[in-house]
Amino acid sequence: MQSTDISDALDKAVDYLDSVDNDDAYLHIPSAKPFALKMRMYKFMKAYHTQMKSNDEVDEHKYSHLKITADEDKIIISNALEQEKLTLTTDKGEVL
Repeated sequence: MQSTDISDALDKAVDYLDSVDNDDAYLHIPSAKPFALKMRMYKFMKAYHTQMKSNDEVDEHKYSHLKITADEDKIIISNALEQEKLTLTTDKGEVL
């Protein structure tokens, strides 16, 4: 998968996840090497953020809300903002 393909896939993921009302929505991309693809996607997202920092007309945080996980034979892209809230517990077992 080339960087153009990664860019297109991430753009489609952002469009889909932003448009759907379901909090559990996700996309998956089949891959023979899912971990390597995940790392290439994160590398692309980091490069995009760095390059677009100086451009005021473009949102450099375009991909920041994406959560990418690698499974056995696929990549799963979901919205990191639509996650379950964390529960904080002290060493005495008290919920904060």
